[in-house]
Amino acid sequence: MILETGNKGITLIEVLVVVAIISMLVFFSVFFPHKAISRKNLDNAAKFVCEMLNNARMHAMAQHQTIQVVFENNSCGMYTNDGSLIGKIYKLPQFIIIKEKTDGFSPAEFLPQGTAKQAGHLILEDTTTKKTKTIVLYNLTGKAVIK
Repeated sequence: MILETGNKGITLIEVLVVVAIISMLVFFSVFFPHKAISRKNLDNAAKFVCEMLNNARMHAMAQHQTIQVVFENNSCGMYTNDGSLIGKIYKLPQFIIIKEKTDGFSPAEFLPQGTAKQAGHLILEDTTTKKTKTIVLYNLTGKAVIK
């Protein structure tokens, strides 16, 4: 008596289905986290710039001197009246650029009373997603907020 075993191989269609499923998983794992990371980079950059502006305001009041925050070439830094750097230069993350800045940010100047010399806004843009964040500087209070 001879028993037949069901040796059946894998068909081409089964292989193609498995390859299609794997390629879909790879596609979603590559592109969706990238957008989330880009969105987070824009949020973090806006928060950091806002904190730097508010720190410059507090520093101006504590030291009783004018403090400037200079924005250029997608970076910013805090400076005293004589031009010496306070802390270090902050470079914006990759793909985050300064899209627009008004006169209040060229440079942002904080007076010893804690007020800003001029009000204005700064728009940061993520070049990959085209999303933007606006930072508004109020001259009477000297506070910076993200809108």
